Amino acid sequence: MLTRALKGRDFISLMYFTKEELETMLEVAFWLKAQAAVGVFPELLKGKTLGMLFAKPSTRTRVSFEVGMTQLGGHAQFYDPEHLQLAHKETMEDTARVLSRYIDGIMIRLYGLEKYGDARRILRSFADNATIPVINALDDKEHPCQIMADIMTMKEKFGDIRDKKIVMSWAYSDRIKSAGVPQTMLIAAGIMGFNLTLAYPPKYDVDPEYLEFAKEAAKKSGAHIEITHDIYEAAKDAHVIYAKSWGSFLMSKEEDAEYRKQFRKDWCISEEHFKEADPNAVFMHCLPADRNQEVTDEVIDGPRSIVYDEAENRLHIQKAIMALIM
Repeated sequence: MLTRALKGRDFISLMYFTKEELETMLEVAFWLKAQAAVGVFPELLKGKTLGMLFAKPSTRTRVSFEVGMTQLGGHAQFYDPEHLQLAHKETMEDTARVLSRYIDGIMIRLYGLEKYGDARRILRSFADNATIPVINALDDKEHPCQIMADIMTMKEKFGDIRDKKIVMSWAYSDRIKSAGVPQTMLIAAGIMGFNLTLAYPPKYDVDPEYLEFAKEAAKKSGAHIEITHDIYEAAKDAHVIYAKSWGSFLMSKEEDAEYRKQFRKDWCISEEHFKEADPNAVFMHCLPADRNQEVTDEVIDGPRSIVYDEAENRLHIQKAIMALIM
C-alpha cells in the first residue's frame, strides 16, 4: 500500500494519481467500512480539524465529511463564503494562507460559476497558496469523491469490474448540471482499466481534455472507452447503468434548455432500458436524482437500484482519503 506517497497531497483531480494510489484509497476504505461494521472507529485523525467551505449546498457531502471526521477522532468546521471575510472581498489566496495556520485540511465545494473552468481555477489557486491538503468536493470539472465511492460500490457488487460493461448515461433533467461526474468516471476508467460506455445525445459531448486523457491512459491500463448516441444500444448487455444529467458545452443554457426537451422520453432511465441489460444489472445515480426525469420511480426504488449503497460509501471512501492525505 502506497500510504506514505499520499500524505500531504491534494485530492483535486484523479488525473494526478496512479492506479496503485487509487487502489490504496479503496483498500483503506473497505478496511474502515469493515471496522465500522463491528463498532470500531480508529482515531486516525485525532486532534485534527477539517475545514469545509461550501459555495454550493449539499446533503451527502456535508454530512459524510462531518461524520467521517468525527469517526476518525477529528473535527469538521462548516463555512460558507457569506460568513467569512470572502464576503468582504478578502481573496481566496489570503484565505488559504490564513486557514492553513489553523486547520489540517480543507474540503471545497464550488461550481456553477459564469464560465466553465472558473471554479477549477479558484480551487487550484487556493491549493497553490495553502500549506494543507485540499479536497475537491465537486467543481465544474470533476467530482472525484463521488466517483471513488461509485467504484467502491461496483466492486462490492461485482468484485473485479474489468470484465463488466459499465454505462455512464446522460439523462434528461430540466436543470442544467455539471459534467463533473461523467468526466471523472472517464478518468477513472482510463487509469484503473475498466470498460466504460459513455452514452449521450448529440451536442452533449464532455470536455475533450477528459476524453483524450482517458483514451491515452487506456493504452496502458487496457480499458476500452466507447461513445454512443443511442441509449438502447448502450444498455444492451450492460452490468451497470449509471444515469446523470449534464449540460452542453456547445450551447447556451437557454438553447440547451429547449434542445434537451426532445430527449425527455428516451433518456429517462426506465425498465425498458433494463430489458436490454444483463439480468443482474444494477442502477446507479450520484443523487439527488430528478425523479421521473432522469430515472423512473420504478427503477430507482426497485431491486436493481444501489443508489443508497453509493451514498453510504461516500462516507467510507472520504474517510480513507482524509486519513491518507491528512
